[in-house]
Amino acid sequence: MKIALLGGSFDPPHLGHYLIAQQVREQLAMDEVWLIPLYQKDLQDKAFHKQLSSVEDRVTMAKFLKNSFIKVSQFEIEQNQTSYTLKTLQGLTTKYPEHTFYWILGSDQLESFQKYYHWQELVQKHNLIIFPREHMLWHLEERVKEAFQLQTIPENVIVLHKDDLVLTNIASSVIRKRIKKGLPIKYLVPKEIEEYLRKKGLYSKRKT
Repeated sequence: MKIALLGGSFDPPHLGHYLIAQQVREQLAMDEVWLIPLYQKDLQDKAFHKQLSSVEDRVTMAKFLKNSFIKVSQFEIEQNQTSYTLKTLQGLTTKYPEHTFYWILGSDQLESFQKYYHWQELVQKHNLIIFPREHMLWHLEERVKEAFQLQTIPENVIVLHKDDLVLTNIASSVIRKRIKKGLPIKYLVPKEIEEYLRKKGLYSKRKT
């Protein structure tokens, strides 16, 4: 099967994640899209300084996005160590040699891509899907070439820039801030996640 992987903290998952998964499947004829909640981010990444919600909460919420083609994989969590994209792709390829995996990378990650663990190997040996965030970038391919230090886009790097894509700036950080301020999050997350957040009282007090 062709399987696209969407990694992240999923703290919380939201409808932006669903829109990405849905459209990657449609545009590239994927059989499935796996959501992969991370165990923990590289502690050296100063840009990622917030405290994550528990693994249990994040996985439970991610499962509310499941459907016939969206699945939730606990592969990174099961490793019980810092999550690295390259190690995840290597591990899944070894565990499921019958599948072909593609890692979804938001265009907002291009600026910091060269901080990824062994980023050159990611570009050289694995399938990457670049999905635009917030607004369509007419120069997205040039941005990708600059971030990946490439002269041309190779076949294993797929840049999605069709004008029928539905883009959004919904972000987990925005949802956490709205909850902390007592603002509604209806239409930003599925109803089940909204109810779970209310029941658990997540994000209402701690720093975002």
